[in-house]
Amino acid sequence: MSPFAPTFDRLPTSIPVFPLTGALVLPRARLPLNIFEPRYLAMVQDSLGADRLIGMIQPMEPGAEAEAGAEPPLAGVGCCGRLTAFAETDDGRYLITLTGLCRFRIRQEVSTMR
Repeated sequence: MSPFAPTFDRLPTSIPVFPLTGALVLPRARLPLNIFEPRYLAMVQDSLGADRLIGMIQPMEPGAEAEAGAEPPLAGVGCCGRLTAFAETDDGRYLITLTGLCRFRIRQEVSTMR
């Protein structure tokens, strides 16, 4: 594992989650993503300014994440990934790579300001 990745005991108790049908990151695997939706652009900006962790999780209803502003019901288990690479595009998107760290289980969803 990367020397930059946090050890298990140093992981935060709360992380932002990215519900995306058909996208799966597993521990030690890499997942390239094209980020363009405003709420997920904000999530990536926040992550870059903090611990660079994002949880990938499947929505319970396939395609539910496509509805702008919707908060789909989520699967109970996802994978925490560390943002290990990113690039900004001229049209305002982020091209990122998440590297999987470990699985997580949702205990509670927390509302955020952004």
